[in-house]
Amino acid sequence: MIRGEISVRRAEKADAPIIAQAERAYIDCPWTEGQIEQEIDGGAVFLVAEIDGEFCGYVSGEVTADECEISNIAVTEAHRRKGVGKTLLTALLSEISARNVKSVYLLVRDGNTPAIMLYQSLGFTDVGRRKNYYKGKDALIMRLNL
Repeated sequence: MIRGEISVRRAEKADAPIIAQAERAYIDCPWTEGQIEQEIDGGAVFLVAEIDGEFCGYVSGEVTADECEISNIAVTEAHRRKGVGKTLLTALLSEISARNVKSVYLLVRDGNTPAIMLYQSLGFTDVGRRKNYYKGKDALIMRLNL
């Protein structure tokens, strides 16, 4: 079966259950449905990716002044290595550029090579480290200047 293109849209409160399910599956400290709904309502940049109407990932980021911190990004196991993560990040970067954001930060588990390579392909660089941030593993702090 030929799959359709990846589409990205703003998250809605109705997406909270499936985003929370992905959080529980892929994020060390998952947000609850209520927290996700608050982020969506609170003005965070919260985007969902779909292929043929099927949820395949999301990204969220908080904009403060001229900076954005990417809070979470997750792609479902079945849709990894298909460009979903890059598409989500590109859409987020486009949206925050329109808000005059100058720099973007994120944390990534040291040793998560696929994610680190994705971020580097978009121009992110390693600017620091947080010891034992992820259940005993260090987090790399990465930044992109827009």
